[in-house]
Parts: sequence; structure tokens; C-alpha cells
Amino acid sequence: MAKENEFKFRSSTVEANKDIHAGFDLQTGDWEAKQDITQYKEAAKLEREKEAYYGRTKQGYRKLATIPDIVAIKILQEHHLDLHDPTFMQDPNNLKKLKRILMSEYSDLVVNT
Repeated sequence: MAKENEFKFRSSTVEANKDIHAGFDLQTGDWEAKQDITQYKEAAKLEREKEAYYGRTKQGYRKLATIPDIVAIKILQEHHLDLHDPTFMQDPNNLKKLKRILMSEYSDLVVNT
């Protein structure tokens, strides 16, 4: 892919070198996006360890997972679940599907089950 066809998505929650790197091939119409999600996996692991040490909270909501944008995009493409849709959380079936996908494909990002 030609360098002039590459671009980056910026996020205020991750370091600049952890942004999504994407490109579009004008000749073939193909595009790709990549992101190093190691930092997200480590954060989820730390949260699991804290919970194991301090115990689970018994009130309020518990965090299910830490989901990087690149994973949300892949889930949208492969499973047709738009995690960025404002109405996504209103449908309990969406949450069941998401949990099943995360447990089977992205278990390193899961904090609570």
C-alpha cells in the first residue's frame, strides 16, 4: 500500500504510537486498519487482578471488558454489532451476543463475566 494512502485515527485515551493505523489502496479498493492492543490487554489483566485481590463490588454496574476501537470495528464487520450506536446497550440481546463474542474471541480483554 502506498505511503500517501495511509492515515491514522487519533484517540485521547491511548498514546500516539498506539493509534489505529489505516490505509486505502486506490487501485484495488482494499483497505486495512491495524492497532496494537497490548496496552488494552494489560489494562484488563490489571483490573482482573485488582478484583481478585479486593473482591467484586456488589452494587452498581460491573465492567464487562476493555474494548479498543479496532476490535469494535472488527466486531461490526464480522458480527454486525455496532458498539458505538447510542442505542446498542438498550437491547439485552446485543449484550448477550457481545459477551459471547468477547469470551470466545477476545477473552484477554474481558474483565468480568
